[in-house]
Amino acid sequence: MIMKNIKNIKDAKNAQKIALAAILSAVGVVFLLIGSFLQVLDISSAAVAGLAVVIAVIEIRGKYPVLVYFAISLVSLLILPNRLPSVFFILFGGIYPIFKAQFERLHPVVSWVLKFSMFNAVFWFLIFIVRFLISREAITVRESLWFLESFEIVIFLVANLAFLLYDIVMTKIILLYIVKARKLLKRENYF
Repeated sequence: MIMKNIKNIKDAKNAQKIALAAILSAVGVVFLLIGSFLQVLDISSAAVAGLAVVIAVIEIRGKYPVLVYFAISLVSLLILPNRLPSVFFILFGGIYPIFKAQFERLHPVVSWVLKFSMFNAVFWFLIFIVRFLISREAITVRESLWFLESFEIVIFLVANLAFLLYDIVMTKIILLYIVKARKLLKRENYF
């Protein structure tokens, strides 16, 4: 009898986790949909949709944040009329919260090196892809170094500064959620 009750409790907890993951996925897709219609918000909507993954990392941990990321990515690619917010979400906005949680368990210097490395890898990838799509020709890595010319260095530095501010703001939002919102909801820990 006791084992049956324990199994029922575990099943109920798993059902709650799946339900929360589904709700977070739906919310993330809605934010990407807004960014798809208002094209000026395409990058911003990817960052805001990433907050659904942040909540999954905080509340349900384990495999669920990755499932939320994949669900938002797949559904947004299938239904959005403008897929650019989906691409930003897939390449950075959705996956970064999962890595951020892992990176911040390390020494702060190592954490920041890994964060900036990840951002710059994605940034260079996007630059390379855009360059390839514009020229429609195969480009070698050496040819893609056009980016390191004077004006492009400024763009690179501004992008890294924007990433730094994004990470700091995300950390503040996470702290606000943990300290204020969870207490407001009168839930210290969902699972």
